[in-house]
Amino acid sequence: MPMSYSDQFYLIDPFAPPAAGTALNVLSLELTDQNDDGTIGRGQGDIVDGSLVTASFPGDTVTVSIAGSGNVTVIGSTFYLEDGRRVFTPTDGTVLQPGTFVSSTAVSGNTPTPVLSLGPPCFVAGTMIQTEDGEKPVESLTPSDVVLSHEGEGISLRLLLNRTINAGELARNPKLRPVRIMAGTMGNGLPKRDLLVSRQHRVFMKSKIAKRMFGRAEVLIPAIKLTSLPGIFVDETVQSVEYYHILFDKHEVIISEGAPTESLFTGPEALKAISPEARDEIIELFPEVQDIDYKAEPAFYIPTGREQKQLVASHLASEIPIS
Repeated sequence: MPMSYSDQFYLIDPFAPPAAGTALNVLSLELTDQNDDGTIGRGQGDIVDGSLVTASFPGDTVTVSIAGSGNVTVIGSTFYLEDGRRVFTPTDGTVLQPGTFVSSTAVSGNTPTPVLSLGPPCFVAGTMIQTEDGEKPVESLTPSDVVLSHEGEGISLRLLLNRTINAGELARNPKLRPVRIMAGTMGNGLPKRDLLVSRQHRVFMKSKIAKRMFGRAEVLIPAIKLTSLPGIFVDETVQSVEYYHILFDKHEVIISEGAPTESLFTGPEALKAISPEARDEIIELFPEVQDIDYKAEPAFYIPTGREQKQLVASHLASEIPIS
């Protein structure tokens, strides 16, 4: 079954931009991943606002002058639609605001846009992270801390990034609301306390069903894909939220509220899902991620969108908790 997503857009083509000073308003449009492969692109039957996608250009930028904020540069993806429209959506976690056009840049590669780049993967402030010195709130971590992996190995924290989303931003862009995984939902009494993460933050699963389906028991699944399970839901009650990214030398599975979850997954596509400032910091630490030949290796297998749905549906039907 095709998956649909709601997102925010400017009606603009960064390759053929309007005159400086042109007003840009924010549109809320629906995207449909017709073949449920986790990407939006040409030749796949994918749709934006009822029109077929004929091209996708992830990596475009648009700079807009926002009243009270000055110039803001947004990294995103431009979709060409069969009806002639050109629409731009952020992939860096930015919440679009009305403003006036300043400038833009355009990439040449017509490649699919990963659905996962449409939302930032991160922890909520207050989440307890297991370190060699015991549990610590994520916001108190520093690069001097040694965090424990899900296997008990000490790993040095390299970078901690944060971003606050206020009530107005949450109202304008509901996809920024966190997913709440209630205590005990994952089996074995985990997480120990309610765990709040962003929609695209992946949770580690070790499952006999996954072993049967994929030939491997250990997989990573985005939190939003788990919301059909009891006790896991998008929390509509939060008034504001502060998100944190945790970065190590490589992709890791760490312990948050007693449950195994991922760290920030670096790589060319993952970099498009964070702010320009965060991207600059990561590139300073890990310049190799800019290399076109660099391929970040996930800590564990990440099933496709269709596989994720099948796995979660199987757990739901068999009433076997994820663990």
